[in-house]
Parts: sequence; C-alpha cells; structure tokens
Amino acid sequence: MKAYIRNSIVIVLVSIGLYSCQKAEYVNSFSEFVDVYFDADKTALRDNGAGVFIAARYNGNPIEWNINTKKIRVVAGEGKFEFYDTRNGKVVAEKVIDVKPGSKETYTLFQPTMDAPVSFIDPNEQDTESPAPAGHIKVKVANYAQDLIPFENLDLKVSVSYFDADFNTVVEEIGTIKDVKNSIDKAEYQVIPNGLPNPLPDYGYQYVFEFVNGSTGQPLLNHGGTGYSNIAFSPEGINPLPVKNIFTLYMVSREAWGEAPPFIKKGDTFYEITTTVLFAN
Repeated sequence: MKAYIRNSIVIVLVSIGLYSCQKAEYVNSFSEFVDVYFDADKTALRDNGAGVFIAARYNGNPIEWNINTKKIRVVAGEGKFEFYDTRNGKVVAEKVIDVKPGSKETYTLFQPTMDAPVSFIDPNEQDTESPAPAGHIKVKVANYAQDLIPFENLDLKVSVSYFDADFNTVVEEIGTIKDVKNSIDKAEYQVIPNGLPNPLPDYGYQYVFEFVNGSTGQPLLNHGGTGYSNIAFSPEGINPLPVKNIFTLYMVSREAWGEAPPFIKKGDTFYEITTTVLFAN
C-alpha cells in the first residue's frame, strides 16, 4: 500500500513538472506568411533581349521570386531584401521593409541600361499631375540611347499612325518634343495634340518618333540613308487604359536581329532605338 501511494505521488509530481516545463517553453510555431511584390520589368537586367539576370535574397539567403507575378513570400516582420546580378553575384539594390499582413504594396525597380544603377521609383509618381487638355497628350521623354544619337540637342518629331475606314495607312505629324533630356529626373512634360480623328480609328493607333538634331534640323539617318524612326507607344495597348493622357517614356538602344536598311549601324552591329512606357495615367 505504501509503495502504491509513493508511486502515485511520484507520478503526480512528474506530471506537474512536465506541465510547468511545457508552459514555460511554449513557442507559437505558426508564422504568418505575407506576399511582397517587386516589379523588375523596367530594369535592363530583366528586359534586355538576352535573358533574366536579376534574382533576390532575403536576410542574406536566396529566395524564390516569381519575376512574372512579381511575388516574394516571406514571414511577416522586418527583413532585408537584396537584388543581385546573377552573372557575378553583385548586389544592385537593397531595401529593408517591415512586412505587415494584408499589405499589397508593389515596389518598382528601374534600370534603363545594363550599365546604369538599379533604383527604386514611386509607381504613383505622376498620379497628381494634371490631365492633358482635351484633344492633347502630355509626354515626358528621357533619352538613354545617346550611344546611337550623336546630337547634343535632340528633338523628337511626333506623328500619329492609324488605318482609316478604307484600311489605308494614315501618318500625320502632330508636333515636336523639344530638347529631350538624358535622364528621367531632368525630363519635363510637354503637351502636343493627339492628332486623332473623330470618330476614333477602328483598328487602333500608335505614335511614331523621328529623331532630329535640334541645332541643325538634320535627321538621324538609318543604315539605308533615310530618316530613322521608331514606333514609340500605343496608348490603347496600355493596361489600365490611360484616362488623363499623361505618359513618361524612356528610350534605349537595343541590338537588332541583323542587317536591314531601317536599323542603325554602329561598328559591325545593327541597332534600333526602343521606347518604353515607364508611367501612364
């Protein structure tokens, strides 16, 4: 009987001890995961025609980053996001963020050329800009294709191109963007007519740039010896559709697929000037 009582007391004491330890050492193993979005579409490391050369680390460790959906999934709380060049491992941008549940903010990276630094920009930068007047567009353009444009002062002759009701191509000059700057932070908005007929073209429309020496009026020539031009942008192809008709654009040089009269020859290689929409409202 005494042994039974002694054993019962031991069992009770051990149970109390285990309960106390479990209570003191209890840790919540359930962590809340949060999606953070980083948009690298406007970086040369992402968009260069040769491959995707940008990846991410979180608190020093590589982490999965869906470059298309822009999503990185992490535990809620403060953490350090690093973005690096996959070719050499060099960190090109970093940001410390206190990630909070329910947050759906998108962080936008910008890098116009492979040699340019990567920076974070505000995707809502031009939200407070006043709309273009009726029948006009408001455009800001930065030229990062100086290697192909040997002009100290660059003007852009702007035309609108569309098909009429009889499916004939219509190209009409609508204005000139004067004194194009070599970086986004120096560029200024300029207002020009939109050149669109009423009713609007059934088959869409697009704007075309021609490149002119602002000091002499001479055009930039292509390999064929005529004035070089490119399709700049098509507002109808932008999602969401711009309603204020305000556009921030930047131009870069891009190696072309081969030799052709419309391209620009530099050394033994052929190039074209591409225009990208950075912001549209």
